[in-house]
Amino acid sequence: MYDNAYLLLQTIFIPIFFSIIILLLGKKLREKNGFLTFIPLLYITIILLYINVHLSSWNKLIAEYYWIPSLGNFILLADGLSAPIALVIAFLGTIISLYSIYYMKNAERLELYFFLYLLYVSGMIGTVLSINLAAFFIFFEFMLIPSWILVGVWGTGKKEIIAFKYFLYTEIGALSLLMGIGLIYSQIGSLNIFEIARLSSGMDISMILLILILILIGFFIKMAIVPLHSWLPDAHAEAPTPISALLSPAMIGIGGYASIRIIYSAFPQVLHIYEFTISLSILALITMIYGGLMAIAQNDIKRFLAYSSISQMGYMLFGISSLSNTGIVGSLLLYISHGLAKAVLFMITGIIMHEIHTRKISDLSGLASIFPLTTITALVSLLSLAGVPPMIGFWGEIFIFAGSMYSAFSSSIDIIRIIITSIGIVSSVLTAGYGLWMVKRAFYGEPNKLVEKAKEPVFQAILLLVLTLFVVLIGLYPTPIIVNFFKSMQILP
Repeated sequence: MYDNAYLLLQTIFIPIFFSIIILLLGKKLREKNGFLTFIPLLYITIILLYINVHLSSWNKLIAEYYWIPSLGNFILLADGLSAPIALVIAFLGTIISLYSIYYMKNAERLELYFFLYLLYVSGMIGTVLSINLAAFFIFFEFMLIPSWILVGVWGTGKKEIIAFKYFLYTEIGALSLLMGIGLIYSQIGSLNIFEIARLSSGMDISMILLILILILIGFFIKMAIVPLHSWLPDAHAEAPTPISALLSPAMIGIGGYASIRIIYSAFPQVLHIYEFTISLSILALITMIYGGLMAIAQNDIKRFLAYSSISQMGYMLFGISSLSNTGIVGSLLLYISHGLAKAVLFMITGIIMHEIHTRKISDLSGLASIFPLTTITALVSLLSLAGVPPMIGFWGEIFIFAGSMYSAFSSSIDIIRIIITSIGIVSSVLTAGYGLWMVKRAFYGEPNKLVEKAKEPVFQAILLLVLTLFVVLIGLYPTPIIVNFFKSMQILP
């Protein structure tokens, strides 16, 4: 489908264009630059919503442009996998730009903040839509640089050290990814993800595994898969809260999206290597359990949410390793659930930090009576992460575990996969456990002296309600997302 393909280009370059305007003219506007940031992000959100709505008839939307001849054409693709993820990124970017007006109003150099903010969102969308691996890598790096500066300049605590650690980890991942891409190009001479599968059919399997390991190291650092995770709790804890609300919900899951593209579309040969796929499942299970246990142990709300994100990325990887379309669509639904719900929870943390001047759970009590709307959104979001119906997270977990069990019984019975999946299902109670434990400590009981003087900011509560509404609505009717995925993304028999 090439009609309307110019729409995809706009979703990347309209925010870049506005970012330059803000940098040049926005010095006097200060936090009001948030409204100027909101306009292009709302525009691209509408474009991506239009694309998602029409995917059922289009099947997919492709934009192809002449670029560097030796590297192939610059290709953007919106299909049943990339389109909903790009929409979530744009939607979150739109809402959080308004939230930034409230949160960042006393900060310095806000024209630079919103300039980098728009570049960051543009980089994420470009990464998701790019099919040429050279362009993919450029946008992958485009995510890193703005987010690193945002953490280092507007973060809290030992922000410079934390930003350096974040940069070091993610740049090592990027270099590993670049080596993998370089090996692909040296072996087959193409960087088109959908051509690689055909051209690599005669490659030695050991070379394919080497390439995949190098690439997945880059993606797994971005996802904070154990043991490549230690940058994430520090970065989330000290990043300005609006950026935490993009780092965790939107950015880290892009590593999972990219893993699906590379494993299933570029190198499907490895799906027949049992040791490879079962190793991914074990890694996912370890990440799920470790993240959940560490979340329970946290007293800092932002570190609590960071470890929760690590656990959620374990679920996403579990769906990726399920060897089934059902499990992969579960990972897509989990990305959406985590994106919406975790953005709400980080925004709530920012409200607590602004109004109560603490982020320690032990300092909080009785928030429900002071922040009633905020409490509702927190409960719904935590229940979605825990996979409770009718929230979207329920469908994500159901499809992930159902897909894994389907693979375990599809041909011969796979006892190891059955055991791993069963442990994963049982361990999912950890998510409900750490969520409800945090709610009990912070939101219930009598308000203490810190809490009783606080007031709920109405505009911010409305933003939370908007995101929470979609957590429920998509949970009640996820059919369009699932149907579009299966129509355009039949990546397995």
